[in-house]
Amino acid sequence: MGESKKLLTKAEAQQIAEKFLLTKYFQSRVDFGDSQLIVKDDVQIHQLQGKITMSSRSLVDRFIIPKTANKYDFKIEIDAQEGQVLNYEFT
Repeated sequence: MGESKKLLTKAEAQQIAEKFLLTKYFQSRVDFGDSQLIVKDDVQIHQLQGKITMSSRSLVDRFIIPKTANKYDFKIEIDAQEGQVLNYEFT
């Protein structure tokens, strides 16, 4: 008989997602909005959505580019049992 694993909570999934995004896009700010626990291909997934604000790479950009230019919507999927990032995208 297979052993069932405990599912991650929404807060745990958000922590994993935030750590993943900040590792790739350091000095950014991550804000979560909508989240759902869904089943895709017999795998339970936390599907999280939100906004990420990335800091400008140069000092000059910070003065001439509007702050909203560095803000992106994102969607990220976390395996609810394994805690691994399955997919992410910016829109």
